[in-house]
Amino acid sequence: MKKRRQPAYPSLLLPSKQSVAVKNVNPKVVQSAAGLRQVISPVQSPLSTDSSPSPITPFHSLLEDRTRKLSPGELPEHRGQVDFELSYDPLVHSLQVTVVSCKDLCEVELSRDGQCLLDPYVKIQLLPDKEHRVKTRIVRSTTSPVYEEQFTLYGVGAEHLQTAAIHFQVVAFDRYSRDTVIGEGIYRLEDADLTNQNSVKLSVGLTGEAASEQGEVLVSLTYQPAFNNLTAVVLKARALPVGANKHIDPYIKLYLRKENGERLVKKKTHVKRGNQHPVYNESFVLELPEDKLDTALIDLQVINHDRNNRNDVIGRALLNKEDPHVQEVLANPGRQVSKWHHLE
Repeated sequence: MKKRRQPAYPSLLLPSKQSVAVKNVNPKVVQSAAGLRQVISPVQSPLSTDSSPSPITPFHSLLEDRTRKLSPGELPEHRGQVDFELSYDPLVHSLQVTVVSCKDLCEVELSRDGQCLLDPYVKIQLLPDKEHRVKTRIVRSTTSPVYEEQFTLYGVGAEHLQTAAIHFQVVAFDRYSRDTVIGEGIYRLEDADLTNQNSVKLSVGLTGEAASEQGEVLVSLTYQPAFNNLTAVVLKARALPVGANKHIDPYIKLYLRKENGERLVKKKTHVKRGNQHPVYNESFVLELPEDKLDTALIDLQVINHDRNNRNDVIGRALLNKEDPHVQEVLANPGRQVSKWHHLE
């Protein structure tokens, strides 16, 4: 029985009442790119570029003798780059993302004969709601794959652009075991000029911005050595995760601690009900003598308020003298310095 060919129309992914993601077929890529005879729908698991199945061969153990998988410690901090384009259509509330290519991806497995064994593809997810998820096809045996694949994310209101972000994940396909994440990165839409088509080059790494799915907090710090104090302004948070009930009532606790964890000062903001992107603008003055500068630790905890007193910590950020934010504050006494911090 012959398998029915998939129609060459956009593939619908994750339909919902208000948002869908569509993969747009690019005829130029399908017809002219060598080996790309069928565009794989992002709703399917990636296959090879010629749409052939990937059977598990009983001889795969023989292949392992000719290859060596690198341990995480052997991989570089910088894992490569994703080149993509963005545009926004306010009339239909759609965000268009074109994954153009990747460059200089690091290999996760080495062959004794020097052959490139990397088969990468790119996964895309819109944060913080995670309602749109798409992925490109696989391109075989390359560290610099070219995709030229376009996705349209519908149901993205203009009011959400300032708080939304795109999470890119570059993945190495493995037919014998679980796929391996090469690197990831986040691009915030507030940084984009969406009035025109926007070309972006995004570096990806194993950790960094994408490692935190707990959100971020924006804090301003000012050190006044003449008064032996540190002024901390909790400005706002963004992209805080919600639980199964899709509701969150966040507030922020701020602790000044000794190096051993002993608490010196405790402050907290008001509760902001039902808000993943709360704005606080609350200022606290913390006594911090000069002799405690080297050992002081700022502990920021974002907490979901629960009327039953089961207040759960959503995430936290710890700042010490090694943190670039703190270093800039101490180097510029009297000056207010604001920075975002990822929650873990």
